[in-house]
Amino acid sequence: MHLILPILIIVLLAYLTFRLAFFRLDELPAWAAPVLLLVKLFFGFALWAVYTFYYTDRSASDIYKFYDDAHYVHLAYGENKAAFIGLMTGSEDSSLNIYTGQMKNWERNFNKAVPFNENRFMIRLNALMMFVSGENIHVHTVLFCFLSLIGCILLLKLFQSFVESGKRKWVVLTVLFPSFLFWTSGGLKESLIILGLGLFLYGFLFIRERGLAAILFLITGIAVLLVTKYFLLICLLPAVVAYYLFINKTSAKQVLFKYAGVIVLTLIILQVIAPIDKRTNFARIISKKQKYAIGEAKYMKAGSYSEVPVVDSTITSVVVNLPVGLWDSMMKPYLWQSRNPMMLLSAAENVALLMLLILALIYRDRKKSYGYNILLFVCISIMLYFSIIGIMTPVLGNLVRYKVVMMPLLVFVLLYIIDLKGLPYSDANSR
Repeated sequence: MHLILPILIIVLLAYLTFRLAFFRLDELPAWAAPVLLLVKLFFGFALWAVYTFYYTDRSASDIYKFYDDAHYVHLAYGENKAAFIGLMTGSEDSSLNIYTGQMKNWERNFNKAVPFNENRFMIRLNALMMFVSGENIHVHTVLFCFLSLIGCILLLKLFQSFVESGKRKWVVLTVLFPSFLFWTSGGLKESLIILGLGLFLYGFLFIRERGLAAILFLITGIAVLLVTKYFLLICLLPAVVAYYLFINKTSAKQVLFKYAGVIVLTLIILQVIAPIDKRTNFARIISKKQKYAIGEAKYMKAGSYSEVPVVDSTITSVVVNLPVGLWDSMMKPYLWQSRNPMMLLSAAENVALLMLLILALIYRDRKKSYGYNILLFVCISIMLYFSIIGIMTPVLGNLVRYKVVMMPLLVFVLLYIIDLKGLPYSDANSR
């Protein structure tokens, strides 16, 4: 009986993804989206199994700590609707303590450097889902997978719009890396981050073509990212500003100069506003988040702890260490640092991505006129985000999770550059 409801919902969602035009992708059959949903569900239930049978401490389990605390919010609806409304809206009324006192993750030990309490948002979302699931966690897995799928579809549609005909079917590879599928399928924040990222990028890049619909996507994407991964949104801002600046200037040199100019201007602005208030000191925020991340890692005795370059509250300190953060995000965990199958898989993927990068550089289309604006937009976004999380994340397991949300963009860049017809064993060469 426990499986009947999730199975029924899976059938319904698979039917919708097959029938609705939104889920159709160029050069791919109508069943591509339903199959992608089933693949994500497989990884979503694998995530549930890992956190149920391998990591058995529910209080520290990343899917159960939100789900279990949501039980008390959902319980309040039946017992005290005023308390339920207070819990859902952020009231600090002491009468709510009867419920919050039983939660283990409503308050964070290391949240002073974070303006948004991501835990509370996830707890509230799970509580809302319980009106559908009846506290059946498998339904939550299905719903999170579907929300993540929507983000994936938006990213794939976006990627397809920038690649030439005949190459569009290959963009599906951007969302098929195992670590991406594992960490963005199921009841983790990463599932919602992909939704927010897809909404934001689709809305922003298509705002001139899609009008009001794109604006609604953009606003929704911003809202989702603010409550799940606001730092990702901050890392996107310089590229966002540069993209529409002098958009008619299309040569490689012109595009490179405008992005470089925006980054330099951003650093100057950050330097100028830093003394105004501690909340406007970007370097201080980075330093504090790094400090709390290190403190949390040591408090939790994280097994995959890895040293990060310590930064202080100056822009210079952060900028100097950005290359180290970028390297760590791109290359760690190394193969010899892998202590479990997921870490080993991530290390293998790092090697695969490095090989793809080499192939892209060797077999790039030298006759093609690339869209340097979109290319720099994606590259700068990836580099800034990877550099920052590489500095702030001393736990390799967390680093793997944090970076997978940008993996589709990274793979897209490689796919965009490479000339598939130039590969030694391509169909073009075999005829």
